[in-house]
Amino acid sequence: MRIWSSSLLLLLTLAIGCTDATTADPDGAPLPTATGVYRGAYAVPVPAELAAAATFPLDHLDWTVIGDVVTLHYDLPVGLVGGDVRIDLTGRLTPGATEVVLTGAVGSGTCTSDGQRLSCVEQFTGLGALPRSMALVESTAAAEYAGPVADRVAVANVFGQPDPIGVATLELTAPVVED
Repeated sequence: MRIWSSSLLLLLTLAIGCTDATTADPDGAPLPTATGVYRGAYAVPVPAELAAAATFPLDHLDWTVIGDVVTLHYDLPVGLVGGDVRIDLTGRLTPGATEVVLTGAVGSGTCTSDGQRLSCVEQFTGLGALPRSMALVESTAAAEYAGPVADRVAVANVFGQPDPIGVATLELTAPVVED
């Protein structure tokens, strides 16, 4: 499974146009240089038969820029990990960059943008045992997912393998307006 996960991470990274952080990608848009809070989604790479169950909506992803340091903060979906799992990844943001590598205690990610979305391909190494509670994965799937609960359980099991990978997407056109 580790070889499959590593190979899939490489393919995902190549698919989103991985480049050197200091080199402009002619197909990519510059990364946001202002702090913002966005809606988005978290997707887990899975076999085709589970694809419909592998994307989870996220209501709150923080992209915080202070000077040349950017931090991505969000919680992994409870319906995926069966509990509270906070993600904090930080990196150096070069002006005009189309890619940034973020790292943190739980893993790392590479983020790119197409101007509408910011996508971060992430590999985690410090999340601990997942899912935290399969009962919570099941009850969340029953309440929030229109498809079979068993499919969400299968996605959680795929993600729960050593060194989980996934893609966090921030919808740059859907900022969260807080009162």
